Amino acid sequence: MGGLARRVGYIKSFKLRSNQEVPALFVDAGNLFTDDKAIGNQLPADGVAKNRWVTRSYGKFNHDAANVTYNDFVYLTELFKKDGYKQRVEEYPFISKIISANVHPLDKNLEAPAPYIIREITLQRAKPGGKIRVGITGFTEAKPVVSGDKAVQTAGFEIEDPFAAAKRIIPEIKKKADYVIALAYMPQADAQRLATEVLGIDTIIAAHQLSVQEEPARFNQTTVTTSFYQTKFLGELRYYLRGDGVIENQKNRYIGLDDAIPDDPNAAELVAEAHTEFTNELNKAQQNQQAAVTAADTAILSGKSLYVGGDACTACHQKEAQIWQKSGHAHAMETLQRRNQHLDTDCVKCHVVGYQKGGFQALYSTPQFANVQCEACHGPGRVHSENPQKGYGFMPTPAGCVSCHTHNNSPDFNFAAYWPRIKH
Repeated sequence: MGGLARRVGYIKSFKLRSNQEVPALFVDAGNLFTDDKAIGNQLPADGVAKNRWVTRSYGKFNHDAANVTYNDFVYLTELFKKDGYKQRVEEYPFISKIISANVHPLDKNLEAPAPYIIREITLQRAKPGGKIRVGITGFTEAKPVVSGDKAVQTAGFEIEDPFAAAKRIIPEIKKKADYVIALAYMPQADAQRLATEVLGIDTIIAAHQLSVQEEPARFNQTTVTTSFYQTKFLGELRYYLRGDGVIENQKNRYIGLDDAIPDDPNAAELVAEAHTEFTNELNKAQQNQQAAVTAADTAILSGKSLYVGGDACTACHQKEAQIWQKSGHAHAMETLQRRNQHLDTDCVKCHVVGYQKGGFQALYSTPQFANVQCEACHGPGRVHSENPQKGYGFMPTPAGCVSCHTHNNSPDFNFAAYWPRIKH
């Protein structure tokens, strides 16, 4: 939810600039819910809280549709239980906008996500009547990827082959809609195959942990564009229509959700409430000492982790420690906290030491591994600290830096300018 306030802020400012004349649809191409690992098809309490807040916020700020992926199944089994389903939809209307054409429940006690939705929007300059019907559907690849009509079963759902599902559902949507948008959680090659094999799709928005910025590509009559898997960018796809309502052109760009984008106050308040609940759930877990403790947790709590933390390094490397303390690396977690991204696992892993590898787990339990300390670059230091010898900690530059300072994460990163600040 870290980027929600800025996404909402941008959308509102866009509508103001266009004098409310340009309608906008807000969609999510997939991997909607938390990446927290489930244990035995059961999410931890803070993971459930995160997902509940995502469902609430997407409804509150008028998201139009979100695609189901295999990553979402564990939480979907809670949302789509027939028992109490109508009450949940009343409380969280966004549930009815979670769609998939190729995900089907195996459990008779589960509802099925809608295969598509139709949105009718009004245009000032369009075909007679000024009404445009947009059909939005969704597809996910299976894990592992399968071919043919074979289905993959997991967490109460099965995944139908997306190409077979598309050939079945797109003609049905075309009868009801002027334009068809497919949200596709699959590699780019498969999205292009979908465009080539299935006629009738106007636009495919593909998402699969993609990190490229490309102009939309045409395959037959279908335009394929991509979206980022993190919350640092908002993809904006603009349609330009002729007077008769025919699409004349499509242009795509990515909006960096940085400090230049104002936070929407209402969304920011909701995000703050959500983070408070996440933190409370994590604190409860700490107090209960977690009935099921991972091997990495056990190693940390018993002092046997391969990581020792920066304080252990300082005893021998005081000059290097002083340089580090004046760098942005020493305050990396604070940067995430200011942006409400300190619970976003994709962000956290580059702002701490040894994330999920026997180092940082959470701020409440392993604060000694927060921030980009020595071992984040030089590797686990316990063996070296107990028996100091030459040869430890070689860090290739700039190759080691750009693993985190990618263009998407650090668009202004310049090794020649940054390196002198931390050279030691």
